Amino acid sequence: PRCQTRCPRPDYTQCAIDCQTPHCSVFCPKDACSDADGENCSSPKCSTRCARPVCYLKCKNNLPCQNVCHPPRCTWNCRNPDVCAKPQCRLLCERAAGCAQNYELPALSPQYTVNRQFHAEKAHWVTFHWGKCGNECGKAVRTRKVVCSTGKDHECSFSAKPATQEVCEDNSGCNGFLVGEWSGCSQQCGKGKKMRKVYCNNPDEKECLGEKPHVEEQCWDHGPHCQQCEVTLFGGADFDGWSASFHVGQYSLDDLVGHGAKCEETSSVKVDGMCCKARVYQYGDFNQQTEGWTARLGHGNYTSDDLVDAGVENNDVSAMRVWLDEKCARKGQPVVGWKIPEPETFKMATNIFKPPQEDME
Repeated sequence: PRCQTRCPRPDYTQCAIDCQTPHCSVFCPKDACSDADGENCSSPKCSTRCARPVCYLKCKNNLPCQNVCHPPRCTWNCRNPDVCAKPQCRLLCERAAGCAQNYELPALSPQYTVNRQFHAEKAHWVTFHWGKCGNECGKAVRTRKVVCSTGKDHECSFSAKPATQEVCEDNSGCNGFLVGEWSGCSQQCGKGKKMRKVYCNNPDEKECLGEKPHVEEQCWDHGPHCQQCEVTLFGGADFDGWSASFHVGQYSLDDLVGHGAKCEETSSVKVDGMCCKARVYQYGDFNQQTEGWTARLGHGNYTSDDLVDAGVENNDVSAMRVWLDEKCARKGQPVVGWKIPEPETFKMATNIFKPPQEDME
């Protein structure tokens, strides 16, 4: 087959001429001096002759070359190409054994030139180093990268692709403590604790190396929600229809109406803030002149039924006090349903002690 390696023509504006130092010699005739006796010769008749310097043209060419070949029509006298003799190829034209004919190459583009030193190799699989074993104590799986040398896997499909993963076993982390993820803080807005699962992966915990990691640590929750306090009254259906929002302060009947509340139509209430508290009153003067019902509300959403359970009657809220419980904000309150998580996986503790290993020859 006909093959060529076509490379971009060099940019001669980026070229430089590099010449070596020429080789020179001094030639003197037999009678080099003008004096007859030759004793006082100060200016011999000699000449210096230099060979032509050897110069090279050095050009920068960062563009990639392209191998251009026409596929020959060949007949292989074997059934399995893997056991056939490797064909010998040269850059120049040849008539390979079993080929019907040679083919003319497509015309050379103006921006390319032909490189007379052509080297080709058979596509093959390239394997990279194995990755780390997925378990530090016991069996797991490790992986590696395998690619075809041409960058296209289908061009190496004539041979089996090497494995990209295999079973491995690593016992370097055995006899060490394993830890799970930390739980959330047990307290909201204040001092609490967080916990995690810790166990030795050896049945006998005495065999575990290093100090056992802490199972419990203190934690503090001082997030923005601890200082947040807003109460919203809703009319119509639960949490729908008109709404009016209020921050920390005292609100008489006139104040509620001024904020857009329709006091006799309050169907639901939202108290937003972990330590936010509200007390609602039957009468607009905070029940000072007439005794009436009151209801205290904490963080949460209250439907019309919830309000009745809290002590509100006839959807009538005529006055309200809103405040931030400083004790709650300082000391917090327990998280409902708090528990230590059961992690799906554990990781090796970082404070494990490993004895020094002897150098291997």
